[in-house]
Amino acid sequence: MTRPEDAPARAREDAERKRAGGAYADGLAGDPALERSIAPERPTLELLEQWSVIEVDAAVLYSTRRGGGPITALKRVLIRLMRQYFYELETRQTRFNVALMARFRELEQRVERVERVERAVAVGEAGAPAAGDAGAPDSPAGPDSPAAPSE
Repeated sequence: MTRPEDAPARAREDAERKRAGGAYADGLAGDPALERSIAPERPTLELLEQWSVIEVDAAVLYSTRRGGGPITALKRVLIRLMRQYFYELETRQTRFNVALMARFRELEQRVERVERVERAVAVGEAGAPAAGDAGAPDSPAGPDSPAAPSE
């Protein structure tokens, strides 16, 4: 039996032995497979909005222990006794989450507008005539000015 003070050293040794045997992938921090398993794709705002609403269903309370029936019954009784507290907590957290999602949506719309303006400016700069050219809107010889040659 391992003493508590020896447990960290033993765990490190076991991990090194398993790592040497190929049980652990190297550099999990940036591993694309790990990232895909956590979030296969970037969640949409609609999905995030669904996740932001907290709803606790007492029907899904259960115990994974052998003979967990009495534990599950106790959990359900505790939930029923603390219903007012949990309801208030759920309500506040959901309100915060929904407000945060509304703010995210506003920020995303602002970013989209800024990106559209940047693209328009970039396209305008690439195809715009130089200042003073006969087609430039701010030149004195612009298309609407009387000095513009007529054909």
